[in-house]
Amino acid sequence: MIFRFYCDESHDNPRVKKTEPKSYVVGGLFGDARTFDEKVEPRWLAKNRRAKVARYHAAHLNARTREYEGWNPEQALRYSKRILAVLKDQNHKLHGFACGMHVDEYRRIISKDGQRKMGHPYLVCFKSVIAMVAEQMDYGRFRREDTFAVIIDQNKDRVDGCRLDAEAVRLFYEMKDNPKCSYRHRLESCTPENSEKLICLQPADFVAYELFRLMHGKRNGAQEMRAVLDSMLGTTGFMFEMFGEESLTRLKSEIEKTVCGLNELVVIPKYTPRETNG
Repeated sequence: MIFRFYCDESHDNPRVKKTEPKSYVVGGLFGDARTFDEKVEPRWLAKNRRAKVARYHAAHLNARTREYEGWNPEQALRYSKRILAVLKDQNHKLHGFACGMHVDEYRRIISKDGQRKMGHPYLVCFKSVIAMVAEQMDYGRFRREDTFAVIIDQNKDRVDGCRLDAEAVRLFYEMKDNPKCSYRHRLESCTPENSEKLICLQPADFVAYELFRLMHGKRNGAQEMRAVLDSMLGTTGFMFEMFGEESLTRLKSEIEKTVCGLNELVVIPKYTPRETNG
């Protein structure tokens, strides 16, 4: 059986143009095709149409900008509750996965050579979250032949002349093809899609945004998660790992001594580096 992982990213917007974000999160929702196609997509689309918006966009909703310009807080809250009820009603058939990074700490702690091996922050988080999903399938009640297809929201940002979404797809298949990569037998396919056309990418936007807010909040001293995320914990599983000062310091030595090529090192933050796709 082929499961699906719809995946998006969230980051802070630098105040100075042409500087990179300080934090990134790549995350989304994992589940079976029937749940997404028959239970989530039609109801989610109906909620958008009722609210007269083209799509759900977490950052714009919270700021009440663009498609939500002119909304009052009560209107935004009603829409949020209605649309998130679609996910909560699936009752443990969906699972959220995400990986985050404090980019400024990554640049400070890991050497240039280590960063070359790990890659751009978006790609580091993408590779890690894919490894997390694959690993959890081995731990869970899945058959040996069960795999998952990854659908990522299009990312037109470029690094060294290459689009980030295209690089993510390339690295996915390198992981899948490399016998040294643990859990590679779980990897099926990876494709970039438009979230306005592919509705189930919009719930992935929710996961990436809310876990970004959680990571960002904890860095600034907030101890509690936002109510919308907290309300989902009884019906939706979540796994979130993060590259921050503690984990990067702990991993630094192993990262530096690992021998691999550009963008080839795959690390789940809670582990000593042991997975490479090259």
